[in-house]
Amino acid sequence: MRGTAGLLALGLVGLGSLWACGREEPKIEGPSAKQREGRSEVLRGLMASKERVEPEALKAAGEDVKGKAVSTQPMPEGTGGSGRPEAQGWAAGKVSWVGDDEVLFVDGYGQEREVRVEEGTHLRRDEQSVELRDLSEGDEIRVTYEDTNAGWLARDLEAVPGRDAPAPDPTSPPLR
Repeated sequence: MRGTAGLLALGLVGLGSLWACGREEPKIEGPSAKQREGRSEVLRGLMASKERVEPEALKAAGEDVKGKAVSTQPMPEGTGGSGRPEAQGWAAGKVSWVGDDEVLFVDGYGQEREVRVEEGTHLRRDEQSVELRDLSEGDEIRVTYEDTNAGWLARDLEAVPGRDAPAPDPTSPPLR
């Protein structure tokens, strides 16, 4: 009985190794047409669900929602509630030059950066809207920007007046 079981085990191992040796490496392929079609159907369903407003959902939402117009247009990819693209980064530094539609500043790493300012850019100083020409050399700025092919495009730019270095105290002893 042990001999038969041993022969059977050796036979299975031999058949398994023959099968493995004759087998080609499996080709890694993308999803099948059926899988791609299924994914497309799911995405179409998701987009369609954003466009429809269920009357029952409006009843459950409350009185303040009833009667308001609902947009059936899907939001473009990567936009917030303002419809503007999301800012991709932020930087802070000291202004070294102000142009007609751009600002040069030195960031915290000592690198000079250029950021373009367009009509839709929010410019502020002390929570008040300002114009680009109100900025001056030495002002500290914080800017959120979108990185485009043409460089940084400012979305929000907040200016803080530059601080002068404190004057030395005439009564303090000299350092030696």
